[in-house]
Amino acid sequence: MRKIIFSLGLFGMALLFLVSCNNHQQADNQFKINLNIKNLKQDVQVVLQKRTKGEWVKLDSVNLKKGLGTITGSVLAPELYYLTIKQFNAYIPIWVENSNIQVEADLKNLRKPKITGSKSQAEFDAYNDSTSSFQEKESLLGQQYSQARIKKDEKKMQDIENQYNQIEANKMNYMLAYVIRHNKSVVSPYILLSNSYSLSLNKLDSVTSRFDSSLNQNEYVVLLKNRVKTLKRVTVGQPFVDFTLNTPDGKPLSLSSVVKNHKYTLVDFWASWCMPCRAENPNVVKAFKAFKSKGFTVFGVSFDKSHDKWVAAIKHDGLNWPQVSDLKYWSSAAGKLYGVQSIPHNVLIGPDGKIIAKNLRGEALFQKLHELMK
Repeated sequence: MRKIIFSLGLFGMALLFLVSCNNHQQADNQFKINLNIKNLKQDVQVVLQKRTKGEWVKLDSVNLKKGLGTITGSVLAPELYYLTIKQFNAYIPIWVENSNIQVEADLKNLRKPKITGSKSQAEFDAYNDSTSSFQEKESLLGQQYSQARIKKDEKKMQDIENQYNQIEANKMNYMLAYVIRHNKSVVSPYILLSNSYSLSLNKLDSVTSRFDSSLNQNEYVVLLKNRVKTLKRVTVGQPFVDFTLNTPDGKPLSLSSVVKNHKYTLVDFWASWCMPCRAENPNVVKAFKAFKSKGFTVFGVSFDKSHDKWVAAIKHDGLNWPQVSDLKYWSSAAGKLYGVQSIPHNVLIGPDGKIIAKNLRGEALFQKLHELMK
């Protein structure tokens, strides 16, 4: 009997140990975000969400009472989320991982929260702190540029632009070196992805390939690798990628149907709400009028959401060439095919159906066409 009791006792202790281990493991696989927003007297809802494929995806929410509240859950890997308080149009970026995270902020300055308990958040903050000197220099130059513009001092304005561009180049080089140096950090792929729009394909490919194998399943690494694949598919020298979207009157029109009837086709990505695009449109119109009789045309692809604003902009800017759109804003199917992350953006297709140039703007477009059609 004593042996049985003793055995049962050992079994009970072992069971207790296993339960304790399981409970501990469950805690390790959860996050707990404790919110404390000072000077917030009214009850408000805080939503924890992230951006996925251009859309907001909600993870959880909590109603704060006197500025206090807690959000719990679990994530498969550390990711950047946002604590959103729509009532105050506030978006607090936060790196969520399965740990006990403290968020302290003041209603009067929600842009500067204190976030502790997240290792990835600490790494992200450290990177931002290390680049603050670049931001300060750019901010000062911005003020000087405004003053020079008021005085119409074009020489000073050009000098400031040159200084600004150099700081941007220095900041980009610093970012690349940081990412390579911290190639095991989950934060580094996000930093690179955030700056990928201004990197050449070769540079982006080179740095992306240097991430540690432990990050192969990282969401941002996957996105970077997919972007590299997309850009390689539509780089200069490659055949154009065909797509079909609707014209303003709702009729489907393929890029290939236009390309086959012209020597040169400029695929022009733009939008009515994009001021740099609208500023560039007169240059495209000039090129179209000058070379359309020699076999040149433009195939406009709009990133608009509003059909009426799209049509109004076409008429106002005199864009008398084929226009298509799926009215999906940055989720444009054609934009994704060509890896477009900023507009205006264009791709010039030659007689053999291959891409011969990209992002020709201003006089560069006119000169390139003049060279090709001598």
